[in-house]
Amino acid sequence: MKKQAILYVRVSTDEQAEKGFSLAHQEERLRKHCEVNNIEVVGFYREDHSAKTFDRPEFTKLLMFGRKNKNLVNLLLFTKWDRFSRNAGDAYGMINQLNKIGIEPQAIEQPLDLAIPENKIMLAFYLASPEVENDRRSLNITVGMRRAMKEGRWVAKAPSGYKNIRNEKGAALIVIDDHFSKIMKWAFEELGKGIYPVAEIWKKAKAKGLTSSKSFFWRGLRNPVYYGYIQVPASKDEGAQLVKGIHEPLISEGLFYKVQDYLDGRKRIQTSKQSKHDELPLRGFLVCECCGKKVTGSASRGKLGERYFYYHCNYCKDVRFRADLANQKVEQLISKINPDNRIIRLLGSLTNEDFKIKGNGHQENNMNVSEIGKLKSRIENAQNLMLDGQISTIEYHQIKEKNQKEIIRLENKIGENKLLNKTLAQQIEFVNFFIKNPRKAYSETSLDGKQQILGSIFVQNLIFSEKNYRTPMLNPAIALYCNPDKALREIKKGLPIKNDEQSLKVQERLHLSNFIIDLQRIQILKNQLQF
Repeated sequence: MKKQAILYVRVSTDEQAEKGFSLAHQEERLRKHCEVNNIEVVGFYREDHSAKTFDRPEFTKLLMFGRKNKNLVNLLLFTKWDRFSRNAGDAYGMINQLNKIGIEPQAIEQPLDLAIPENKIMLAFYLASPEVENDRRSLNITVGMRRAMKEGRWVAKAPSGYKNIRNEKGAALIVIDDHFSKIMKWAFEELGKGIYPVAEIWKKAKAKGLTSSKSFFWRGLRNPVYYGYIQVPASKDEGAQLVKGIHEPLISEGLFYKVQDYLDGRKRIQTSKQSKHDELPLRGFLVCECCGKKVTGSASRGKLGERYFYYHCNYCKDVRFRADLANQKVEQLISKINPDNRIIRLLGSLTNEDFKIKGNGHQENNMNVSEIGKLKSRIENAQNLMLDGQISTIEYHQIKEKNQKEIIRLENKIGENKLLNKTLAQQIEFVNFFIKNPRKAYSETSLDGKQQILGSIFVQNLIFSEKNYRTPMLNPAIALYCNPDKALREIKKGLPIKNDEQSLKVQERLHLSNFIIDLQRIQILKNQLQF
């Protein structure tokens, strides 16, 4: 019976680079063998794929061809058995499949007559050797990667914001990628503010050019590599470790753990209710004179492309007026605020007093500093116990990681208290500025500041009618600030403070700095006014 064969050559990328295996050389050896032994070649398949499994594109095609042409093929030739497979178990199964369709697999450089039972011992050796070689290589790579990670080197694909390089010795390293690092740093900083959820930050980062998927981005936010550390996974003999990397950190450790708090739900995401347009500060403070519903606002485009802003009612559709006119009239109302000079002096002392109460935070910071010292001592004691052999390395790293996280949390709290002091000082400065020149302070502040000021002055929504405002309901403290003599007499008599035009002269939104000075507090301190 004439022999008819399929030729199969295979090489993996690693083998070609490391050992110089060549597909062309294998093909030449196989064709010469067929020519010398009068074997007809009926098929030829070349593969650039690993032999760990038979899930290979070209081998799958080869198998389908053999099944469709049972009477045409009776040999499958390759140079060595490691070209056929590097997994002994899978190889025996495939040999049985080929035998069922009348095809005998054979290595021309390691020929075996499998009809002789003793030759199966050599087959086992030929099949097991490459598998052992693969397992040894895999183990060496795993050990080498773990050793490199313990030395602080990132050995996998670089996370977003970094890129892979090799140093002069050929060791794998990562360095900061100029473009993507800016995006990832921005993402961490935005998440640290606690304003937008992760999904929103990811969309904004994608718009800036980030190419990561949503899940990859989320996992990246958990990666300590961004603050300069490498997470070494647990092995059979060692627990997981966190080691300092030799790469440049992208963010601070404090910011990283602050973001983890938001991801873990320990801090709530703050939602912003700020209006979208600076030209519409009254949105949310106006009601329709016809139906009593809230008035909204939007922009319209003129014939020449200019934008004009209007307030309008979306319910009854009967009210619509120019935003610039309504905004101007509100400023005129605010300009009438003119507190008594004695009130100005008192407010200055009261806000400074509140700053000492709310903004100091020194006692809490001192307690936190003391606690940080205790935690650092625990880490040092654990290290000594490890060196003395009283606890294992794994136990030491567990203690260190637990206490280190708490140290970071307390350091963040100290930083937040210092920032609060700075913020309160700025708010007090603005409060004093507003009292002296309310209209200028209102016009120069941000959109959020305008809306807070309006919320403090007017206790009810405004109605704009016939190019002016109906008499607004004001904060009852206004009369006290503008005419303390009259207001305190009425308080003493138990009379309500009248809401007349003269009372429209008062302080701005003390809520800006959370310094709420109400009638009860002013009455308690009225002796300080020196009437």
